[in-house]
Amino acid sequence: MEPESIARALWRQAKAGDQSAYEQLFSLHADRVLVFIRARLGKLREKIEPEDILQDVYLSAHRSFADFEYTDDGAFLRWLCRIIDNRLRDSHDYFTAKKRQEVPVPRSALTGPVTALNRVENRERVESALKRLSDEHCEVLLLRYFGGLSAEETGLRMNRSAGAVRNLAARALVELGKQIGSNDDSQEAF
Repeated sequence: MEPESIARALWRQAKAGDQSAYEQLFSLHADRVLVFIRARLGKLREKIEPEDILQDVYLSAHRSFADFEYTDDGAFLRWLCRIIDNRLRDSHDYFTAKKRQEVPVPRSALTGPVTALNRVENRERVESALKRLSDEHCEVLLLRYFGGLSAEETGLRMNRSAGAVRNLAARALVELGKQIGSNDDSQEAF
């Protein structure tokens, strides 16, 4: 069964009250969601931990889960990414407000079930490679492959045609592959 078919089945079971299916649905997307958060943090990285955002996103998603409708493949991940974008925008507004006194944000450990070491290592390599991409390449990859947007939807957000987005995404994937490859080379040198 493909991941989206699994996600749809888990969503149905979770809507029917199956707590285990609910937890599995969120766990299925945890790695991609955390990569998306880390790639989107920008300057907020100095003030807040990705895991804190993840917990806030999960709490927000939990509160509105009953209203979420699984309309098509990728809908759940797109929904989580929209919540992330909203949470990051709120955090940015909070930390950049001129009249606010800076308050330290507590750092907490990830509470989700991310246990497979190779998945963590791969996630870290992708995150590191994403940081070295141009803003344009990073944005197109986040919108297309993490946000699950179509080329047309991505084009609207980036003020480009769908064809230009496809070309940009292809170039960005090539560059991402090079950056991941250079990560591997540098790690082997030590």
